[in-house]
Amino acid sequence: MNQQSRLDWLLSATTLSFVMLAFAFISGLVAALMWERSNSSWQTHLDGAFNAGVSLFGAVTELQAKPSNPVTSTLFEFQIVQPERSLQDQVEKLSFTVPTNLNYQTSLTLRPQSAAITSTGERMGMRVFSPDFRYAVSSLQDSGNGIAFQLGEVSRGIATLCSDATVFIELDAVNWLEAKAPTVWSCSSRPADLRLPALLLAAFSLGVLFSVANGFTQMLERLAKEIRKAARSGSLEEIEETGVAEVKGLASAVNAFFANERQRLEQRSMLLSGISHDLGTPATRLKLRTALIEDDQLREKLDRDIDQMTDMIDGVLSYTRHEMDTEEPRKISMRSLVESLVDDYQDVGKPVSIDMPEHVNLERLGSVFNQTSEGTRLLIKDQQRVLCRCRPNAVRRALTNLIDNAIKYGTRARVSLTASADQFAITVIDNGSHTTFADPEKLIEPFVRGENALNSKGAGLGLTITNSVVQNHGGELQFAQHSGGFEVTMTLPRWI
Repeated sequence: MNQQSRLDWLLSATTLSFVMLAFAFISGLVAALMWERSNSSWQTHLDGAFNAGVSLFGAVTELQAKPSNPVTSTLFEFQIVQPERSLQDQVEKLSFTVPTNLNYQTSLTLRPQSAAITSTGERMGMRVFSPDFRYAVSSLQDSGNGIAFQLGEVSRGIATLCSDATVFIELDAVNWLEAKAPTVWSCSSRPADLRLPALLLAAFSLGVLFSVANGFTQMLERLAKEIRKAARSGSLEEIEETGVAEVKGLASAVNAFFANERQRLEQRSMLLSGISHDLGTPATRLKLRTALIEDDQLREKLDRDIDQMTDMIDGVLSYTRHEMDTEEPRKISMRSLVESLVDDYQDVGKPVSIDMPEHVNLERLGSVFNQTSEGTRLLIKDQQRVLCRCRPNAVRRALTNLIDNAIKYGTRARVSLTASADQFAITVIDNGSHTTFADPEKLIEPFVRGENALNSKGAGLGLTITNSVVQNHGGELQFAQHSGGFEVTMTLPRWI
């Protein structure tokens, strides 16, 4: 396997899909393990805090029973204190000596459900000082559980909202137990929370999968758009071979098909051009020989037939020259092109006029910034701003055919140009002709003419060439019959 083949294999959709699936599986597994480990560690920490609260209740009970015996614990730092007492509005107020950073105090009384509020034997007064917040413990006082359970829940709540809290528990009418648990209640003791990184990893994995899937879709949509554009325009331009190996292979196959079609079209055009050119010589000889015929009526009929055959030959030559034309698109002012062409007709006295608006209306959609969903209209006063990218010689040839037909079959030709943000339209009205053709769209077929044109000179290829130009630009040729005459409109995109 050479280097290019190896690179194509690595960039293939199959390989990328397998890699992305493996990445999604591994990252999803890692995210799930991180989430489960965090939940388990966090639950273990909170359960330990609950057990610490229950053991704190045991220490308080032991001190209340035997005040003289010292109590030690591996989890708590104990100290018996006597708060300062003062009367304020006939109510005794207790003041505890705490660090200045312990700004928030939570006062609560724990008692079993059966104990009366005035009972002093079955209750436990508490003060919790924290530097950050007060704890919501009101639900514990009416929980219906024992004091040991309630104290365990208080310890769990302090550990959940970690802080360097200090707890004071009433032992008797004078003494209180000061308890600190830096290994349980402080933020440094809580386990690492990996749930947010797990969510971010899962979201990143989904984003990568979505991006890859969207990339594949974009590649296929781009390829389909290019193929539709080539099929619509008939230009069979080569498609850029980019993307994964499968898309590049498909684009290469389409390009090979287009190249084969271009070659066949070129050969067919060269054959028609050669035949048409060769027929010109015998047609000229026939024209000379008919001049020797003495019968005037017969000579006129032969001359008319030869002229018709010569017109058909010229039309086929013009059509094949158009098919073999390889003009590159250029950025031009369409308004200038139309005005210059009309000026050329007017210079030789042809009845051709132009109808141009003073402003060009460009419609665009609203945006989130102007807070409207309706289209807005932008007026541009510059008359030379109908800029577009097209094949100017081909457009000029198509417009010339329309104007020539309007002059030939009508009284005059009136040309107008309108434009929007993404396309422009050139309309030619002949003001006078009334074709009886039932289906005007069939006039674009080769050698098809309306009944009003059967006695006039021509081969019926003018609209065929015009339609070919319009299609090669990705546009549309439209016909309309009204009281003023026959109307033909070329609608083309502004940028090809």
